Amino acid sequence: MKRLEKFTGVCSLLLNLMPFIVYISLTKGQSDIFAGALPFAIFYAFRHTILLFCRDLEYDYQRLAWIGLYSGVIGYLLGLFGGFQPIFWDLSGVGAGIASQLFPTAINQRGRLRKQGLLLQKKRLKPIFQLVIVLVAVGIVAEIKTPAISFALMLVVTLCAMASIWDTPRAVQPWPVHLRWANYLLALVLLGAMLLLRLGRSLGIGQPLEWGSALLLIFLITMILVLMLNHRQLFHYPNHLRQRIMLYGVCGQYWTLYSTIFIGALYGTKMYSWTIIAYLFAFVFGGILVKQTHRLFHFENYQINLVMLIIGILLTFWLPTYFIGIFIIRSFAGAERKVAINDYEKATHNYNISLIVNYYYASIAGIVSQLVMWGSLFIFAGTAGMNKIFGALSLGKTSIQSFPIVMNTHVILAGYMILFVMWLAFKLNDSKKQGRR
Repeated sequence: MKRLEKFTGVCSLLLNLMPFIVYISLTKGQSDIFAGALPFAIFYAFRHTILLFCRDLEYDYQRLAWIGLYSGVIGYLLGLFGGFQPIFWDLSGVGAGIASQLFPTAINQRGRLRKQGLLLQKKRLKPIFQLVIVLVAVGIVAEIKTPAISFALMLVVTLCAMASIWDTPRAVQPWPVHLRWANYLLALVLLGAMLLLRLGRSLGIGQPLEWGSALLLIFLITMILVLMLNHRQLFHYPNHLRQRIMLYGVCGQYWTLYSTIFIGALYGTKMYSWTIIAYLFAFVFGGILVKQTHRLFHFENYQINLVMLIIGILLTFWLPTYFIGIFIIRSFAGAERKVAINDYEKATHNYNISLIVNYYYASIAGIVSQLVMWGSLFIFAGTAGMNKIFGALSLGKTSIQSFPIVMNTHVILAGYMILFVMWLAFKLNDSKKQGRR
């Protein structure tokens, strides 16, 4: 088992990225396009909310890792039977979403502790080798036509991830005495809303788009209210630092959910694989780009990062430069995130949850970005337009008719991101001026 430990990082990347391809592929060839997209929606919803639901365990990264892996095993096992009954694909999305967030987050948090010298260093594969392995895996999964084979492969990856951390403790903290039951109830509300949507579509009751939107809107409003009520208990550091961490969540929608719509609907789902490749290249080479850019221009690092983010966003308006834009956005958003985590650790001396707190804010910012994206998409598309977009995803073909709708949404989402970046720049400038005084 110790020999497999150096592959933990590779398994983390695979569990983080591969489900996007697996669940997007489920939409292909479905006669009911909304029902076909539901497993992906469930996967993505739980991926972005599970850390907020599991706040009781935030100091126990090991327990989070194992919860993620057990959930992944159950999810991918259920996915094997989705061909017989689609509800198994829906349920698998819960486990896959939990695994894709909890395990990578826990491993990154452990890596952070090792970087600070609080845990022993371990051997791991160099990033370039991780990149090659993940690229090969992405290419294989993208060509698989049978969902059961994709789920079987993801099950093997999850079991390999288990083997890679088998010799580590299952927990580093005792089980919490007091649990926030409202969080788990909210998770059940989310799952219930999704499954009711499946049931309503199967029985032909009501309009699924309006019904699903209403159910998810109730969940989102509840989520936002809960976050507002718990705001002071959740976060206790300066506003500009809070917003700096949120930047990653705002930008993250570009290389995850929005790219699924923009690239998948307009240019086909196979083209979407290039978004993942751009993300991976940013993971390996983004730091080099950031360092060289900082050396080239004589401005504050944060100013360079924010300007480059705006340039990256603008590059996404043209397909030939779209993936370059994703590469730039991921690289410089990641650089800002590292700075924000360092500042958080300096301000609080809390090294045990620095990355996990970062993901709290990324999740919150991601929810707001999704509201902007889905709201503007629905306003521009209406029910008929949404049918065309999801129909293109289902067939895996280009939808030229959807181009104006998606581009209008692109303008709104990009405008929101640029405004957020400019607002953050003003905040950081004011903070710098006050510091000089």
